[in-house]
Amino acid sequence: MTNIAITFEMQKFLLVFFRVAAMLFMIPLFASRSVSAIFKGGLALMITYLLYDLAKTNVVARPDSFVLFILCAKEIFIGATIGFIVRLVFISASMSGEIISLQAGLSFARFMDPYSMTQVSVLEQIKNLIALLIFFVIDAHHMLIRGIAYSLREVPIGAVSPNSSLAGYLVAATGNIFGAAFRIGAPIIVTLFLVELAFGVLSRMIPQANVFVDAIPVKILITVLMLGLSLGYIVPSISALFRGLETDLIRAIRMMG
Repeated sequence: MTNIAITFEMQKFLLVFFRVAAMLFMIPLFASRSVSAIFKGGLALMITYLLYDLAKTNVVARPDSFVLFILCAKEIFIGATIGFIVRLVFISASMSGEIISLQAGLSFARFMDPYSMTQVSVLEQIKNLIALLIFFVIDAHHMLIRGIAYSLREVPIGAVSPNSSLAGYLVAATGNIFGAAFRIGAPIIVTLFLVELAFGVLSRMIPQANVFVDAIPVKILITVLMLGLSLGYIVPSISALFRGLETDLIRAIRMMG
């Protein structure tokens, strides 16, 4: 094998690696600082090795480092876009927990999340963990690998060109976060709204009582009870969002191609 062929294969492997690594680093579990960089890099290398033969490319080997940098940036964009679409489901689950925390008065009780290294509420962390468990239980990580494999077949190395349709799709998908968050937490959100309404009526009937302060323990108790009772609704709702990702990924990849 000539030096040119070796250089071409090395550049192709590097570009596929950047696409896979960018996708993995957008997933909350793999983006966590608690997961070692050696494990994340090794996993990206293994997936790259398994999917390498699927990659199509019209790029020829060049010694120009600037051209190689541009190609790497394009591959990172493709992988990050795929990972971002998957990450939106985790953000929706997290946002539903934050909305419930604001209603229940639990938003002031925050702690450091070891995955995102940010301050989160208790319910937000619970919803994150539920979404993460569902992600692996329904084999959504297999769908993620199928998505990156599909992108290697449909979008050749270095052929991506960002366009307005892709930007509009990503903006619309981001805007759907709020609707998805309300659907996930609907039982608890509606129940707490009715509780707030009831305490509001009670405060008008008994002006002397400090109803809203006394209502905090009641709202927390109702939140915990409803969280347990509504798991049969929350889990299928998050599962449905993950199962619908395959169609979203195919649509986004075709827009990039």
